[in-house]
Amino acid sequence: MTQKKFHRHFPTKGLNLYWIIIAYLVIGAFYPIIGWIAIICMVAPVAFSVKRGRWWCGNACPRGNFFDRVLSRYSPHRPIPAFVRSRGWRIFMVAFIFTMFGVQMYYAWGNWAAMGAVFWRIILLTTIVAVVLAFIYAPRTWCSFCPMGTLSSWVTPKTDTFLMVTVALRSVIIALRNVRCAPAFALCNSTPTRLVAMERASTILTASNAVNALCLAQCGLASINTFRA
Repeated sequence: MTQKKFHRHFPTKGLNLYWIIIAYLVIGAFYPIIGWIAIICMVAPVAFSVKRGRWWCGNACPRGNFFDRVLSRYSPHRPIPAFVRSRGWRIFMVAFIFTMFGVQMYYAWGNWAAMGAVFWRIILLTTIVAVVLAFIYAPRTWCSFCPMGTLSSWVTPKTDTFLMVTVALRSVIIALRNVRCAPAFALCNSTPTRLVAMERASTILTASNAVNALCLAQCGLASINTFRA
């Protein structure tokens, strides 16, 4: 029985962005100041992840684009080892890369070209590692533990948690409103029309503030809903 392949190359829609990473590495070798451009690919993934998850990684990352459009044609597409996806390994990579970056930046501080070279070397070395892994496993093996991707995943709002918090807050708000508006709602249920309901409710609640105004509005809606049923 033949083993099913982990993945296969297929045409990818969109722009060819991989030329950006190639041009960056070539030009940066002669003009280190160009290395500063890398800060875009460090900040953008995290910034986008706040609203759109890891959108940058799959759609706008030049190196990811290189993996999908070029290396995907030659990669064996073997399964990515489980340990490189583990939380411990990803945390280690974040700490390791940023420590190396920080140490080099410390010694280069004050020299803009030297500081740019620090960015360039980090991108060069991680790209070499990524290419080697792509020829051993899958094209985006590096993306499984890319430090910026890891930070993006931490920043991305967790859908389940967000929904649970939203539902809980909505329930609390509704409960508090029902307690505050109980007199108005009681009159709504005993009054056949909206206008009469609001008139009678106004004898108990005044619309002098936003809360009471909301109660009166809800009273009218409640009366309509009650007597339509």
